Amino acid sequence: MDSPKTKVLVAAQWFPPAYQAGGPIRSVANLIHALHSNFEHEIEFFVFAGAYDLGDEKEMRDISTGTWDESTGGITCRVIYQKRNDWSKKRWNEIFDEVKPDVLYLNSLFSLPFALRPLKIARSRGVKTVLAPRGMLGEGALMIKPLKKFVFLSLARTWEIFRGVIFHASNNMEAQEIKIHIHNAKVIEARNFPDPTIKLLSTVEKRKNTLNLLCLGRVHPVKNLYFALKVLSEMDLSSTHVKVNIVGPDEDTNYLNSLLSLSNENLEITFLGAIKHSELEQVFIKTHFLLQPSSHENFGHSIVESWGYGRGVIISDKTPWNDLKSSGLGYDLELNKEVWTKCFEEIFLLNSEDLSNKSAICRNKYEKLIFDTELLEANLNLFKS
Repeated sequence: MDSPKTKVLVAAQWFPPAYQAGGPIRSVANLIHALHSNFEHEIEFFVFAGAYDLGDEKEMRDISTGTWDESTGGITCRVIYQKRNDWSKKRWNEIFDEVKPDVLYLNSLFSLPFALRPLKIARSRGVKTVLAPRGMLGEGALMIKPLKKFVFLSLARTWEIFRGVIFHASNNMEAQEIKIHIHNAKVIEARNFPDPTIKLLSTVEKRKNTLNLLCLGRVHPVKNLYFALKVLSEMDLSSTHVKVNIVGPDEDTNYLNSLLSLSNENLEITFLGAIKHSELEQVFIKTHFLLQPSSHENFGHSIVESWGYGRGVIISDKTPWNDLKSSGLGYDLELNKEVWTKCFEEIFLLNSEDLSNKSAICRNKYEKLIFDTELLEANLNLFKS
């Protein structure tokens, strides 16, 4: 596979048509799509991917395993899907021999087969390595299996596991998180790419004292949905009707049941399960606002995609996006019951004309993010510098 272009070998446990892992899949796929579309004569991507979607034991449909495909899901790159027994050191060495990469791009911090194993091989061959933690060093993420992660990070510092690795931070907040946990880390900031294919939707009718909300993402405590839905369930909704659609993979059935138990006569909470990224339009068309009270978001692809569809967002202040109310993009709120109650009361009074005006503002924000030339250069420099 000799080529004058910079060859990037990407390690991604989940890659399209996988969709259940959410944002990390979109981050990698959107980056490859954007850089290939704009710099196809300078850079090419080869993806070593798992053959399974998140939480699945069976291989994904409509893929072949063990052979290179030229493109997938509209993304132009070469990708090889591998079964679990081929996530081995031997197979990784064979892939390095075939591709002869200039750069290894990792999208996990803790995975043996998709981070530590290829990193060791890259180091032995003198291949530059770039690692995107994808929010794994955020406070909310580290609260999941904290002891295991604490021990790993301590050993990583002692043994200098990530010596010489360039860390890709998607924002300043993540850059600071990396520097806290990986001492003397070299960090380059380059924001994630939004999906460039999203189409503006017409505004759904909005009457006063009605509200249709969409919760999009993993059903897991880190997404903090219980907080926002509990606030709604304790409000006086006697003259109000709120419909909440929860879309995403069920990663914690007990947590999901606790969310659904908050339903009442005026608060209708429905779980729709995980849906393919290409089908999101079908749920956004019925939505007034995206609801995402996360305890931590590294980027928040669903937030930017919501703007692309022309929908405002109601989110926590634990994301890179702020000052939303003043700009007409929605609301970013501290995780305080009184603050959220007041916000919902304000939103109940909005009408269709209000949402139509906000829709144009949201779409304009999305398009500015899509056509950001500095963003393209920053991401290209991750691999070319």
